Formats: sequence, C-alpha cells, structure tokens
Amino acid sequence: MTKRVAIIGAAHRFPSAPTSQRFWQALKAGEDLVTTVADDRWGMEAYRHPDKQHPGTSYTFAAGSLGDIAGFDASFFGISPREAAQMDPQQRILLEMAWEAMEDAGIPPQTLRGSQCGVFLGIASLDYSYRMADDMSVIDTSTATGNTSSIASNRISYVFDLHGPSMSMDTACSSSLVAFHQACQSIRSGETEMALAGGMSLHLHPFGFIIFSKASMLSPTGRCKVFDESGDGYVRSEGGGIFLLKDYDKAVADGDRILAVVAGSGVNTDGFKKGLTVPNADAQVALMSQTLERAGLTPDDIDYLEAHGTGTAVGDPLETRAIGAAIGQKRKTPLPIGSVKSNLGHLETASGIAGLAKALYALREREVPATIGIRKVNPRIDLEGWNLDIVDKPRKLKAEGQLTIGINSFGFGGANAHVILQSPSETPQPETAGQPQAPVRKLPLCLSARSPEALREFAARLSDNLTAGNVSFYDTAYSLAFRRERHPHAAVLLSDNPADAITRLDALAAAESVPGAAVGERVDDGYGPVFVYDGNGCQWEAMGRTLLNESPVFAAAVDEVDALFAQYAGFSLRAELGGINQQNAAEGEDRLARTEIAQPALFALQVGITRLLESEGVRPAAVTGHSVGEVAAAWACGALSLADAVSVIYHRSACQGRTRGSGEMTAVGLGVDAHAALAGRSRRFQGRFQERFQGLCRHRDRRGQQPQGRDAGRPRASARAPGSGALRRTGLRQTPGAGLRLP
Repeated sequence: MTKRVAIIGAAHRFPSAPTSQRFWQALKAGEDLVTTVADDRWGMEAYRHPDKQHPGTSYTFAAGSLGDIAGFDASFFGISPREAAQMDPQQRILLEMAWEAMEDAGIPPQTLRGSQCGVFLGIASLDYSYRMADDMSVIDTSTATGNTSSIASNRISYVFDLHGPSMSMDTACSSSLVAFHQACQSIRSGETEMALAGGMSLHLHPFGFIIFSKASMLSPTGRCKVFDESGDGYVRSEGGGIFLLKDYDKAVADGDRILAVVAGSGVNTDGFKKGLTVPNADAQVALMSQTLERAGLTPDDIDYLEAHGTGTAVGDPLETRAIGAAIGQKRKTPLPIGSVKSNLGHLETASGIAGLAKALYALREREVPATIGIRKVNPRIDLEGWNLDIVDKPRKLKAEGQLTIGINSFGFGGANAHVILQSPSETPQPETAGQPQAPVRKLPLCLSARSPEALREFAARLSDNLTAGNVSFYDTAYSLAFRRERHPHAAVLLSDNPADAITRLDALAAAESVPGAAVGERVDDGYGPVFVYDGNGCQWEAMGRTLLNESPVFAAAVDEVDALFAQYAGFSLRAELGGINQQNAAEGEDRLARTEIAQPALFALQVGITRLLESEGVRPAAVTGHSVGEVAAAWACGALSLADAVSVIYHRSACQGRTRGSGEMTAVGLGVDAHAALAGRSRRFQGRFQERFQGLCRHRDRRGQQPQGRDAGRPRASARAPGSGALRRTGLRQTPGAGLRLP
C-alpha cells in the first residue's frame, strides 16, 4: 500500500477564479477573493442581524462566491431539462468538472466507458433540498436522485459508465482530502488503475450561515485571518474540484502527462478529547508522522506545508504546534507553511481541493504564493520554538530537484487527512521524429462540439489560447486529433502556422466562410475508417520511393515483406520500389508492367502504408479489397498472416505472369430481345446446375461423408464470389460488394 499515484488531470472552480490560469494569477498577486454571497441566492437582509443571539439570522454573509451557478448544458450529459431543474447544482458542476478533468488529462471520456475507474467525492451540503422544503409542491420524480449526496458520485459513474468504486463522503471540512486518500488507496490496492477524486460545496440556503453563526465559528469581520492574532473565525466559501488519478507506473508506461505524484496519504480521527469540535494536536502529529514515514521521506524532504489554517483562535495554534512537533523541530531549517484560505476563505467540504490545487501550481511554478492578511502573528504560535516559517511573501522554491509539499485538512468532528505531493521526475521524452514543433506541412485542427453554437465558441477559445501564446501550435493540433472527445458537429481546418490558424478560427467563430476547411456534422457509424485496397493497374514508376527514404516505419514494413518474398522469387521488392532494378533493366522495359512484379510490389506498398497509418494511430474498423487488394485486405483483417499473404501474392502473380498474352476478349452485338433470351437461358442453366450440385451434396451426406480437418464446419456448397480466391482459401464467407469487418 505504498505504491505511488499520479495526478494526470485536474479541474476546479474557485471564487472569482473561473479558470486555472486566473486562480494562479490571483494567488501570485496576493488577491483577496472573498466577497459576499451572490445576490441571487436569497434575500440576505431578511436573514441578517448583528446579534448572534437573534433567532433565525446570521451576523455575516461574507463569503467566497462562484457567482452565477444556474447555467448547465443538460443535453450535453443526456439529462432532460425537467430532471436538471431538480438536480442540486453541486451535481451539475461535478459532472462538468469530471469531464474537464478527463479532457485535461488528454483522455477522451468515451475511452473510459466500461472501465473500472472509481469516483470518490467529498460532499455534505443539502442546501438545494432545503430550498425545496420551503415549498414542497416543487418536489417531483427526480428530487430524490437530484438531492442525495450518494448520487453526486453515482451520477458521474452512471453518465460516464464507470464501473469502479463510487462513493460520497462527509467528514466535514476534511471530506475532499479523505475522498482523495480513499481514491489513492483504491489504486494502491489494485482495485482500480484510475479514479476521479474531489469535492464540492455551494451556498444555496441561509441555513449553513445561521447554524455556524450561532456556534460563533464565523468571522464577524468577514476574513480568514490565518495565523494572525486577530483571527476571529473563518469565512465560508464555495467551489470545488476533481482530479484524475492513475497508478504511477501505468501512467509512465502510457506516456501520460503527470502533474504531480502522490508520495503518501493518510487519515485518522481525534478520538475522545476536550470537546467534539476542539482539534487534537496529538492526533495531527501522529497522522503527519505516519504519512511521512509511509512515504519513505524525512522532515527535511518537505519543501513547504499547506496548512488547514482557518484563522480561528483555537485551531491555528494547535495545528502549528502539531506541525512543529511532527516535522518542524526535526528539521535543520525552518519549515515554510501557509494557507490558501487567506485568499479564498474556507471551502469546508471542498477545502482540501483548494490546498491540493495550490500545491499543484506551486510544484509546477516552483514558487509558493504569500499567505495574505498577516499583520501580527498570533502570540500563541511559537514559530522559533517549533521551527516554522510563515510564507507571508511570494517565495521561490529550489530551482532544481524534486519538490515535496504536504497538505493538511481537518474536519471539525475530528476526521483528519494529510497528503504529500511531489513534482514528477524528469522522464525521457519519446522520439519526436516526424513530429516537428515547427511543422513543414499543413496540420489539421480537428474541432468538434455538441452544437454549431458550441463549435463556434470553442473555435473562439482556441483562437484566444493561440493568440496568448499559452500553447504550442503543434501540440494543439496533436491534442485535438488524438486526446479529445469527438462530438457530432465538427470542423477541420488546415494550417501550417499559428497566425494562419488564428485567422481561420476567428472566421469559424464568426460563422463566416473558411477557405479550405470542412465544416458540418461528423459521420460516425461507431466503427471508424474503412481501408480499401486497390488492384493491379494503379501502379506507377517511383511509387513509394519518397516513403522509403523518409519513413522508417514504411521502410521496415517493406523490408519485412521483402525478406519473406525472397524465399520464392529471384528479385527484391525493395529494389523494385527503390528503382534499383529498373535502372538495370533493358532500355524501354517497364518492370512494373509485368504482373509477377507489379502485384507483389503493390502488396508491399499496401502493407507499408497500413503500418505507417497504424503508427499514427489510424486503424481500420473494416477492410475491403479488389483483385490484388484482396490479399492485402485479408492480411489487414487478420485472416492471413503476413507470411501466408506473401505466399499467396507470389503464387497468384507468378501464375498470372505465365499466362500473359494468352487471354482473349470477345464483344458480341445483341439487340434487347436477343439479350433477354440469352439471359433467360443462362439463368435456367444456372438453376439446373445448382439443383444437380445440391443433389450431389445431399447424396454425399447420406453416405456419411462429412468434411474433415480444416474444412470441418464450413458450408459444403457456396457460390464463389468473383475474384475471391485468396479470401475463400481462408474459410471466410464473403458477400460481393461488402468488405470484411474486423472483430
């Protein structure tokens, strides 16, 4: 249970920071993102009163707010508008973030259908159902599934057809980090290779503000004053996030982009203590120490620790004392600590997500943003004695080597969680031959969306990204082609540089004509491309020569065919395609005009192109072939091994080559009536022949002569399709005009 886990995708929503880039910029700039509850949630003045003893009111509605959370594209997820109206917006946003996390990882959600991917969420709020309790006439068929915490995770598993563990957890403020730990445990145990882990919290009813106000937990001044002597409570905040986790070794083997490595994680509970909601420093010390030990790390390995840090008079001193006892006092240098709650407020069940997100960016940028709002450190926090260092200004981390960051999250009932993240190790990059960063040819930008309007909006966002220079043009084209879900409405734009691509994308976004582009509904029968292998007569001198010189994959495939062909023939296919034998030929001789040379050369070319397309990720769902192409089609669908296919193509072409010049053709001029009579006689002859043939088969059956060996189980009589000799020998049944479908 000490296996490492990789974070390969992430998506989140934080107050005043709708995008990941905006979130990091806000943290770097030391912005205070706390405002107040959005105006459209409820009439705040009806529930506000400065006296906390006043019944049914709260003395503060300061909060980190996401703003408008009503928008939801229900049809995108196959949900009816009626059901969507009954769904807690937490479920809606979690669905969106699950999709975004998979897409961020470059894994099309369709590819995970039927997989053992798990879903682990921290969620507790039932605010949306409280709103319905105020007017029970709105309760409908979908109210139960729309407002039950368990369904928050189960719905993600249902929509994306994920068959792994699916569970929602409520351990109060530590919920999402506990869920993250359980997801890691599931991967470590081998229960699943991948998991979605995260949490969510929204303010949809004044109930939460009122109860925490009565408990005197909320800051009257409306700020989380982390580690400050004026800390007087916390500020409620909303938001959430989801991370896509994967077994580390599997992620490396699959070439996934790794955002961070989970070196260790752990959970425990305070047990009995002075009060149910009073933190237990001893339990926190034990958790951090055990997690560090299981990760195989020492206190000196920790570069920064993201504290729970709510800004409460009791919690901050107890937590910092625990951090000092578990890590700080065992180090050579002071341990840097901080808390994102100084910027965002406290996301409660989703607070661990904010800490994890901040840690991810700190690992990537090798920098820790400041913990803001500290005027005077709480005198009960002994920084020197506990060997701690509060990061109150942006601080660069070490420029080289692996970084390690710990994240704390504690529930007010005593459920504690701790996670240790590390920056990913530098891994050798795959060979980039044939994948230049500055393309020498036009690249396709393959866009798709669920509607024409969404397609235009996507084109505009893509144009903005390329304009800002945040992404490489080549990487963008690659990701669009291979690492994104394909939707019904699509566009393919060809371009060889970012400026031209931006111009074309802007035209598409404006619903203008885009020269040289294909825009419309994508045809998708659920199978994929069909490869058609053509026959003799399509050959030309120097065919395949450029590929032989420039594509190692193509050349290797031709050499493999040539080596098998050498045991039958006295000439080299590589030499024929490369033009060597043509140079040595008699003057005026066209060697590719000879059947015994043209057919094997075409076959080798077809094998080479098939292998080349396969190396680019293009594989056929079905194949069909004409004449010589039948042999390549039989090989491509697995009906013939390459060795057998080479044998067939050699004997076929050699036999036909020996009959060259002996064939004849006759043209007969007939009127309509004479032709009809001749056709009638032909049909009668075929009928009599079929009757006699079937009678012979029945006679053989009565004598008990059953087929043996390779012919066992095959049809005893079948009309031979024209030109189907190569395929018929394999026992495949072929319908004229229809290709062979792959398994």
